[in-house]
Amino acid sequence: MNRIVSVEIVGKYYPMSFSLMAAKKVAQKHGNIEKMLESINGSGGTTDKTIDEVVGLLELLISQGCAYKNYFEKDVPVNDTDPVIDGKWTPLPREALEIAVGIGDLDYLSDKIAECVNGSQKKEIEAKEIVTKGKEEAGQA
Repeated sequence: MNRIVSVEIVGKYYPMSFSLMAAKKVAQKHGNIEKMLESINGSGGTTDKTIDEVVGLLELLISQGCAYKNYFEKDVPVNDTDPVIDGKWTPLPREALEIAVGIGDLDYLSDKIAECVNGSQKKEIEAKEIVTKGKEEAGQA
């Protein structure tokens, strides 16, 4: 199960995770995930509210992604493009995100947020074929 979606910001690939903690914070603020996705993809255009939503969600999802990496993948080798400082995955603070992200990046970032949120909700079901004795005998006759 892949819990991480990477987002490129200024040449670094930040991990994002829609963890239970992130889901709880989204639910507290928006009521449900669909309303949150509407707030970043709605027809409201590029307003200060939309920008605040995107930056706030990026900050939350990246911090959860870095925490996940620090807890569960600390022994996995890193790349030069990974935001690792002194052996720790390090999220960007809100102010740095607002400086690094341009207005033209909002669609890309909204898509990555949606990918992260929707990917964490997928359920994998493993199905096994059950062969009944009657069918086996019928096929051999």
